[in-house]
Amino acid sequence: MTFPVNILSALAGLSLAGGVHARVWTNDRGATVTAALVAVRDAEVDLKLNDGRVVAVPRNIFSGADQEYIQEWVKSGGALPDTDVGNAPETGKGGMSYMRLEPNWNADWPRKAGLAGFLLVKTVQETDDLSIYETDHFIIESPGRLAKPEQEALARRFESILRTLAAIPLNLTVARKPSRKYLVRVCFSEEEMEKVPGLRNGRLKFSPTSFTALLLRDKKGNPVKPDAVDPRFAVTHWVMQSLDVEHWLVDGFSAYMAFLPREKDETVFRKIPGRLAAMLPRSLRAGRDSLPALEDLLARDSSHSASGHDQILKGKGTEYWADLLWTVYWCHLEGEGRADRLRRYLMAWDAEEQEKARAILLDGKSPAEVQKDMAEAWKKFGVKLKFAPPSPGEGKAQDSPAR
Repeated sequence: MTFPVNILSALAGLSLAGGVHARVWTNDRGATVTAALVAVRDAEVDLKLNDGRVVAVPRNIFSGADQEYIQEWVKSGGALPDTDVGNAPETGKGGMSYMRLEPNWNADWPRKAGLAGFLLVKTVQETDDLSIYETDHFIIESPGRLAKPEQEALARRFESILRTLAAIPLNLTVARKPSRKYLVRVCFSEEEMEKVPGLRNGRLKFSPTSFTALLLRDKKGNPVKPDAVDPRFAVTHWVMQSLDVEHWLVDGFSAYMAFLPREKDETVFRKIPGRLAAMLPRSLRAGRDSLPALEDLLARDSSHSASGHDQILKGKGTEYWADLLWTVYWCHLEGEGRADRLRRYLMAWDAEEQEKARAILLDGKSPAEVQKDMAEAWKKFGVKLKFAPPSPGEGKAQDSPAR
């Protein structure tokens, strides 16, 4: 059995975020829908979609993970929360409900963060038409069987980036323990990949509802380079967007995670500024090319996307390098390298105090003065930064101190 057509049509535009009790449901053919469980009967369950409609769905069509959730929901009397952390939802400004994250603001920067020694990949369903695998945080859907090396490669890549993000002392969204799982869909050809919506980053696409990984096959159908998919940039960008911070910071952290070196599936946090200084294009390192003004980066709107960053990683685009230089500055060079100001800035965003957050970041200085501070910090690594003047904009207060 499959979901009724009217439920499938509701998939378009839905987000994994959903409501307080929303989760992603998967049926026996791999179709998914984001909805909240509101009632359980012998043969059916009632799901509330994001548009408010309540639909009855046969209970026996769901995946094993969904069946377990239904049982736990019944045991809890319908009070099973959206997160396993156990915190009650809080109400922020504007009446929006959100789950407070597990605090890790004061943690030290890890020397290295990667994958736990034991990784479980569970086979939920495996056929030539549809295979479904589960890890701790991901559901992997494939239009055919995945070889063990492919399963392991995908699981290690995605789980390791989440573990690394959760280890960074900036209270990122992945510090949550969601009852739902992130969805990874697999394509076996470029043609299939091109049809998938979302932003492209190498062999990965990401949208508000899922990731899509391209695993190439040879003419005989055998896997080609099963470790080729690297989700570091895409996963971080996708997660950081939910923080609702200025977009330069979203792109900066995404570029930062993709830039970090890896040793046997572990991300290494050491000598980061020196490594970045050595990797900068010579024209930027010598100050011949200008970086965008900080004021322009702070004013960048959310229409900016990461769709071209797989090309920028090859050395093109001053915005990419500006994002990365600022992020490494705030994380490792500003103050004593503990990112104290950046942490206070993100804490203010977490409390929905945007004006306070910007004031913390600028610390009573103008954007131009903060640029000078950053340039002085990078001089110690042989980098001579030059900034372009702010672009004229309506209602833009150029070089004015934060109030």
